[in-house]
Amino acid sequence: MSSAWQNFTIRLIFIFFALVLESAAIETIKPDHPNFQYTGRIDRSIPDEAILYWPGSYIKASFEGPFLMILMDDQTGNSYYNVFIDEDFEHPYLINCKVGYSPYYISNYLADTVHTLHIFRRTEASTGPTRFLGIQILDGKTLVAPPERPGRNLLFYGNSITCGLGNEAPDNIDFGDEVYNNNFQAYGAITSRLLDADYMCIAKSGIGLMISWFDLIMPQYYYRLNPDNPDSLWDFNQYIADVVVVNIFQNDSWLIGNLDPVPDSTQITAAYVDFIRKLRKVHPQAFIVCALGSMDATRSGSPWPGYIEKAVKIMETEDNDTNLGTYFFPFDPAWTKHPRVRHHQAMANDLTDYIAQKMGWVVSTGRAKPSMPPAQFELYQNYPNPFPGKSQPQAANHSQTVIPFRLDIPGKVTLQVYDLNGRLVRTLKDEYMNTGLHRAVFDGRGLPNGVYLYRLSAGSQLLSGKALLLK
Repeated sequence: MSSAWQNFTIRLIFIFFALVLESAAIETIKPDHPNFQYTGRIDRSIPDEAILYWPGSYIKASFEGPFLMILMDDQTGNSYYNVFIDEDFEHPYLINCKVGYSPYYISNYLADTVHTLHIFRRTEASTGPTRFLGIQILDGKTLVAPPERPGRNLLFYGNSITCGLGNEAPDNIDFGDEVYNNNFQAYGAITSRLLDADYMCIAKSGIGLMISWFDLIMPQYYYRLNPDNPDSLWDFNQYIADVVVVNIFQNDSWLIGNLDPVPDSTQITAAYVDFIRKLRKVHPQAFIVCALGSMDATRSGSPWPGYIEKAVKIMETEDNDTNLGTYFFPFDPAWTKHPRVRHHQAMANDLTDYIAQKMGWVVSTGRAKPSMPPAQFELYQNYPNPFPGKSQPQAANHSQTVIPFRLDIPGKVTLQVYDLNGRLVRTLKDEYMNTGLHRAVFDGRGLPNGVYLYRLSAGSQLLSGKALLLK
């Protein structure tokens, strides 16, 4: 395709999009619509909103038409969400929430048919709650009944490993900032998809059973609807778990020496027994997997798996609880950081086989089967898109869009922005960079409305995308 024809096509797309925004009637579908399907500890007490706190909470729907806007109100501006259209798990729309209310444009050029929507919270509760306020689609379109639930429920209690802390970070750092945390690619979420099950995650980075990196332990946390409110009680009847996986003790193994007095092995085991008994009261029929790993609490010679094994034997004997099992993810001494997606994938494959064997379930080979982020050179759609450009210096934070990209090998990287006449308007990156997921900020202050091309080059590799600037 010639450069002139490409420019002409892009201009047509821009004109069409602008006309739709200006002339088309938009229908707002509020969160209390019966065809929204919510999974996770989501606060639905107010009809016109749904509050998402926990990592892995998600919303599904099936909507009609080519246009989709998502309405959210985020407390901190640090929460991230994956948005999947038609279960395209390889190419999510990434929402980096702004502080306060914002509409997030997803698409205006889908086929004019029915599409599935999957909004998934990547980040944990520490980034603050997000109020989901509904979606906007074209007037005359509606939500149809969503896909049926799979009929199986998995629930995971854990720490940063279960959260997926830093699982998309470059290998040369431990976990980095929030953009690298993707609970969708954590082992619990992957396991749930492989087993074709609904998924709930109750986890917090740094938390332990007896001691944490802060003044809160899991027995004080596991029952909450609002993670920041000890008086906010979750109704466990809203999600009847078939399998509960408890992956705790990693932080205890690091911090136990800070307790005074330091608990002995009998006290550590007793604390574990006490917590599992609490879980048994609220999950009376679930198969509970007492897990640990994959960090150094399961290293060779570690006593912590033994504490768990002894605790399970006590409950089997004293409580006649035969619906318990243990599973320990192996520690790789060559990898001492938080696990990456490739590690979570291996953990999920092993845990899936274990649960399937225990429960007599068949491992899914269909829609629930996950895939790892491609280990290749990739450039993602900027977000938000379109984005507003402001001329006032004080409005800089309102004139920016983020361009994520992934590098498969380290090297010199250039990311530049051009207008439709081929003129260079911004150089965002021009430096040596390591492998992994990165992001660049494109500030549109002082630029006119229109479509801008951003081009990423690394060695002989070149990719490009389009950003729409609207004032």
